[in-house]
Amino acid sequence: MTKVYLYGCEATYAGHCDFEWMAPMLGARHKLMLFLAQNEEISREDIAASELVRFGFVELNIGAGRPLHVEALNDQRMHVFRQHYEGALDEGCSIVWYP
Repeated sequence: MTKVYLYGCEATYAGHCDFEWMAPMLGARHKLMLFLAQNEEISREDIAASELVRFGFVELNIGAGRPLHVEALNDQRMHVFRQHYEGALDEGCSIVWYP
């Protein structure tokens, strides 16, 4: 069964991306949240790292992933993350970066 894991990260945007997206400024360091769909029920920092590289990030500092329980998205404060949860299920992952 596919679950979405949430990884807290910090990384630098290098701009070498596999696709176009609303990326941060080149060379900027940011805190990130990666929503990663995975079938294994263990933290997979290696897969999280490869996804962040695809988004153009380097100098990665990735925390252990933990499963995101879909019920948590019912909380009004978590509502904004629903699209990222759904994006991870649809596309494999979704990312939020903070300025």
